[in-house]
Amino acid sequence: MTLRNSTRMARHTLALSLRADRRVTFAVGALVMLQAGLAAGTAYAQRHVVDAAGTHLLAGLLAAVALGMLSHALQIIGWRFSHNLRNDLRDRVQMALEQEITETAASIPTVTHLERADFLNRITMLRRGTLALSKTGWAAAHAASTLVGIGLSLWLLIGVHPALALLALAALPILPLANRATRLQREALDATVEPLRREGLLHDLCLNPDPAKEIWISGNGAELDRHARALWKEAADLEARARLRGIGGEIGAWAFYYLMLGGALLLTGLLLARGQATLGDVVLIISLAGQLRAQQQSAISAIALVADGGRVAEHHHWLLGYAAENGARLPATASPVAASPAAASPARVSPAPTRLPVATSPVPTRLTAGIELRDVCFAYPGTDTPVLDHVDLTIPAGASLGLVGINGAGKSTLIKLLTGVHRPTSGAILVDGVDLRDLDPAAWSAVCTGTLQDFLKLQTPVSESVGAGDLPRIGDTARIERALSRAGADGIVDLLPSGLRTQLGRTFGGAELSHGQWQRIALARGLMREAALLLLLDEPTAALDPQAEHDLFELFGRQTRDSAERGAITVLVSHRFSTVHMADHIVVLSRGRVAEQGSHDELLAAGGDYADLYRTQALAYR
Repeated sequence: MTLRNSTRMARHTLALSLRADRRVTFAVGALVMLQAGLAAGTAYAQRHVVDAAGTHLLAGLLAAVALGMLSHALQIIGWRFSHNLRNDLRDRVQMALEQEITETAASIPTVTHLERADFLNRITMLRRGTLALSKTGWAAAHAASTLVGIGLSLWLLIGVHPALALLALAALPILPLANRATRLQREALDATVEPLRREGLLHDLCLNPDPAKEIWISGNGAELDRHARALWKEAADLEARARLRGIGGEIGAWAFYYLMLGGALLLTGLLLARGQATLGDVVLIISLAGQLRAQQQSAISAIALVADGGRVAEHHHWLLGYAAENGARLPATASPVAASPAAASPARVSPAPTRLPVATSPVPTRLTAGIELRDVCFAYPGTDTPVLDHVDLTIPAGASLGLVGINGAGKSTLIKLLTGVHRPTSGAILVDGVDLRDLDPAAWSAVCTGTLQDFLKLQTPVSESVGAGDLPRIGDTARIERALSRAGADGIVDLLPSGLRTQLGRTFGGAELSHGQWQRIALARGLMREAALLLLLDEPTAALDPQAEHDLFELFGRQTRDSAERGAITVLVSHRFSTVHMADHIVVLSRGRVAEQGSHDELLAAGGDYADLYRTQALAYR
């Protein structure tokens, strides 16, 4: 499988090189292939220089000198040019691969894979290995050129005496033993991905301003660092043991080769003493012995690079296969061969990803019946504990729904299912009678809007941070200002030095906002789509006072009523019952099940959990 992936990746990266610069790619290819005969040409010229000098043949001497100078000059200058040009192409290919990986991962419709440790580990290995991938194509070309050069060198040696071919046989153990050493290191690198990823996350906590505050106050920095260093040591020890296991055999193989080289020189001396070889042959053998060692080392290094790229290519092949199986639109640069379904479930990934069906129904432009959940169950990957357990729920078109429940009841999970970023483990979600899985994920997300609990702090100019809520209208200043006004964020923009053009966030040297101000910007972003069918507020207002949240929900409610002809639905998740009671229908979730549902008045009259919580919270605000 690795050889197949290496071959595919070599073709893919060479195609990316051609896409980056066709003329330079052809020039580098010609220089790489030219290198194949230059070592043999130099040695051949040296032999004839010595022999021509001994026989006083001036013409032969001059021809041999000219050949030697040309071969040597092309060998040095050609390598320098091809090396520099290859580095430039490699950088461009690496950038293209990183973009391809990011686009492919981002195009997968759901986010389930982002909550699987096995997926994150493979993505980590893939992103860490883009440099190895970018070298694969030219490493394969260089290996082919070097092997041709070794063949020419052996042809010249056999011309002196057939027994000298044994010098090549002596080099045969080097390649498998070197590959074994490389394989052990690759396996060690794969095994260290999990501890190194965890080590990085622990150290990132100390560098991220938000968690760093709590770490500093609690004094946990040293303890986190101790855990991170233990993970790093675990990974480093594993890699060191793998290197030691592989290096012994490789050293032994090279020692055997040099022993055979000594025997070849001894044989040449005997042939010279018997008059069966010339001084030029001796020079040829000495020259080729040195060149052959360098060629073999170069071939081994190139093949190791191809093998290393093949290891990473397996993860690349898997990602494209996984994305294709799950309905993603692959980027234009992605290799069609690499997206075959066979790669979707390699042995090291468990459980296998759930294949998403191909969309067969168009997303409605308006809702007539609404959204219905039929016996919906959901459990996060790698767990058997259901977060939602046999949920049945109907949300009529044009209605507003309030979701309440304690932390962990399943409210945010239900929101993720409604937006399609998670798929039910069992059961179905119907949109106007059509299974949500049969709708195009991108088209459905295009008619959803709102603000989620873990909102994005988009560090761009204000206009882009808000306008990103409706990308086709990201340059519509009037709509951006209208969204800011509705979210009550226009006062924030008025205080910024450059208004809508102000860069936000420390990352790019912009203005830093408070958490509450970031929430307002996120709310404005959620209000950019004025013709959405599903509007969501998933507790994004922790930094807002109750009155501000109340006003905000009223705004969403008005927007829903204004969109009555489209049957738009508004869903609010909140702990504040003073806000939720305005919803047409209220659902109380408990341990993943619907405990109660009805209007505010109906639930109060029922005297259940909702009534108790509402009265308790009402007393707290007196």
